[in-house]
Amino acid sequence: MRSVWICTRNDAIGNLAVLVAAAGVLGSAPLARLYRGRHHVGLALVGAFQVARAALQNWRPKTDVIRA
Repeated sequence: MRSVWICTRNDAIGNLAVLVAAAGVLGSAPLARLYRGRHHVGLALVGAFQVARAALQNWRPKTDVIRA
């Protein structure tokens, strides 16, 4: 569920970045594409680290197991 939320959030932010880049195209197209690309990569990396961190926390064995 967390992964779905992170990916959906990243898509929404990415779409907003596309709108900002489209407005920037009026001035200079190469800089707008660079700005958008850099932020898409950043969002993807942040999302990947969040999902990996959550997966590792769920994967670690529990240490509070009572042994008989």
